[in-house]
Amino acid sequence: MKTQETQAAQGTQDVNGKEESEISIVDIINMMLTFWWFIVILAVLVGGATYTYFKITATPEYKSTSRILINTEAQQTSTDVNTNALTGAQNLLPTYIEVLHSKTFLNTVSDDLDNKYSVEDITGMMELEAVTDTNIIKITITNADAHISYLVCSSIVNNAPGEIARVFGGGSTKLTEYPEEADKAEPMHTARNAIIGFLAGAVVAMLIIFMVNIFDTRVKSKEELVSKYNLPILGEIPNLELN
Repeated sequence: MKTQETQAAQGTQDVNGKEESEISIVDIINMMLTFWWFIVILAVLVGGATYTYFKITATPEYKSTSRILINTEAQQTSTDVNTNALTGAQNLLPTYIEVLHSKTFLNTVSDDLDNKYSVEDITGMMELEAVTDTNIIKITITNADAHISYLVCSSIVNNAPGEIARVFGGGSTKLTEYPEEADKAEPMHTARNAIIGFLAGAVVAMLIIFMVNIFDTRVKSKEELVSKYNLPILGEIPNLELN
């Protein structure tokens, strides 16, 4: 009977010990507040390093954009937009985009530019997207040289009508936005990247603090000793500094 009572008491003590060993949100907040300086230092270091890296390595980029309208009919006898034709064009826009992405068409563009840029070069510069709820394709060319962006974009819009007519045996395109040479580079978002680096550094610092405290089993105060083991303190040895 005593053995059972003793085991039950030990079991209760073990449960209490487990409950007491759990870390609460308040404990975590206290950890972070205690080592706030470490969080700030690491956040500033990572944020500063991120800013410096992107400032040094980032290359200014220039964009030239254009828009072409797609008609599915070879000849359009009315200036009014036919609803069925518009819906059909919208459904076929992904197909038109694939045609303009094709190697055959890009070879035509490359030849038009005196083969100064390969198919792979043009593919890396080019972005095609369907404008929502329209039968318009937006063409964006991005390059470190504003003039190159303009030349490639102009070649694409000049050659697109012939390629679409050849592949589909009909249909037509109309240029709704002429490409222009950019006079300034696109934003490089250096400050945004620095903020992301700052936040990442703070998160890493908090994880380090949390992990160090989790695996640190030392008793740091008499209050912790009493709360953890529920035992009285019989004596305390002061920290004597020797001169």
